Amino acid sequence: MKYVSLVFLIVLFNLVAQVDDWLDNVEEFDWNVENPISEYERFNIFTLNDSVRLCNKKPCKGWIKDYYPNGQLKHKGYYENGKLPQGYENYFDNGQLERKFTVISPVRAEVMIYYKDGTPRTQMELKKNQILKAVEYYPTGKIESIEEYSNNLKYYIKFNFYYSNGNPQSILEIVDPKKLIYTSKKYYKNGQLKEEGLRRYDPTTGDYKRIGEWKFYDLQGKLIKTINYNEDNPEE
Repeated sequence: MKYVSLVFLIVLFNLVAQVDDWLDNVEEFDWNVENPISEYERFNIFTLNDSVRLCNKKPCKGWIKDYYPNGQLKHKGYYENGKLPQGYENYFDNGQLERKFTVISPVRAEVMIYYKDGTPRTQMELKKNQILKAVEYYPTGKIESIEEYSNNLKYYIKFNFYYSNGNPQSILEIVDPKKLIYTSKKYYKNGQLKEEGLRRYDPTTGDYKRIGEWKFYDLQGKLIKTINYNEDNPEE
């Protein structure tokens, strides 16, 4: 998997088990792109990293700028006690902005990460070091996924995946916030609907379980089966 951010990977790892049958058709993609510049994140106070950067054997203080051998700016940030309290900026060796981490308030931050050609790579809104919203992009500029959480960070508002051709791949969007019920759909790469139904989030187990009638289709859109998920016919 391509790098998105340590925060995003931790959250995604914790949630994949909850919806693994819904994610089982996520498209493989050749991510032969420039590696991200991630070494400065360990000084970021907002994401709870505790490394201290030293300048002349003392914690760095004030504006620090790092440069590539070709003279291009690589990194700039304001340090306090060797840490980054308000965010920072990184740049590729061609001068393109690689990322900008901006602290909005003690509990809010925004992150924008780019590919080397300037195409957006990852856009995130963080709340209390957790993802509130994240959008991932393919190197072509098309959206790969959209992930959005409730304001209390306890359940999804949506978590959608898209094929590299732009067609939807897996859709999960809340339709009844009080009962935590979602519409859930999967698609073939040609855009044809593969399956559809409802899911209910169970806070006690962390699962997004199928409920009610589900319909399944073949590649040509023909209905091939219908399954009713209930207590007598639990999800496999």
